[in-house]
Amino acid sequence: MKILVAVLLMLSFAFSETTVPKFSADSLVISAGDFSSPAAFWHQGNIKLPQIYVWFHGGMQSSKCAKGYEAGKALVPFLEKASGESAVVSVSACKENHWLTQQALLAVDYALDSMEARFHIQIDTVSLVGISDGGLGVVGYTLYGKRTVKSRLLISTNLAAVADAQNLLRDPKIREGSWTFMQGGLDRLYPPERILPWLERFCSGLGAKFCKIRFDERGGHDWSWWISFRRAWIQNFFP
Repeated sequence: MKILVAVLLMLSFAFSETTVPKFSADSLVISAGDFSSPAAFWHQGNIKLPQIYVWFHGGMQSSKCAKGYEAGKALVPFLEKASGESAVVSVSACKENHWLTQQALLAVDYALDSMEARFHIQIDTVSLVGISDGGLGVVGYTLYGKRTVKSRLLISTNLAAVADAQNLLRDPKIREGSWTFMQGGLDRLYPPERILPWLERFCSGLGAKFCKIRFDERGGHDWSWWISFRRAWIQNFFP
């Protein structure tokens, strides 16, 4: 499928209310078939060899179809404290075009292709971050995306919705790169008694070197809880 980048709205919002200092945001709309996905990059100017992080937002079937414009900004404060160059790519899932559909996953690669053209760089590897059902996007991209995945951070997720842990482990792409899970004991959507057994089977199959579970019995579901009480856990993901 041809890359149909429907917009060339590359709007730079440096130091505006849509960005965090030191980073600039470019927005665009990505077309994948009949699906148009609002997207954005957060970057540090004329980047050369950045570590690329892809953010998969929650509420993937929401009627709010432009989450990608803002969602990835949540990672910028952590990247400002990381070493080396980095950038965030964030696209939007929407209604029937959720994170496990071909269109939404193609939108991710098309956004990365657009970033390559914008900055004259080559993106061979990416790191993935997913919150809530954004975790399904992390798995979907791992299986079907065209870039190699270096590392993954999944917060308040339920991957049992994708497949049995042992079946998922049979795919070689699942075994490339690392997995870090953060789950809370007070998660209102994904209670630990339902989620932890799956995670334990999955991480047991990968080994402790490649898969970690960080559990806080007080932890809630929302991103706001984790950045308030377990910010250091998130920061550890960004070297």
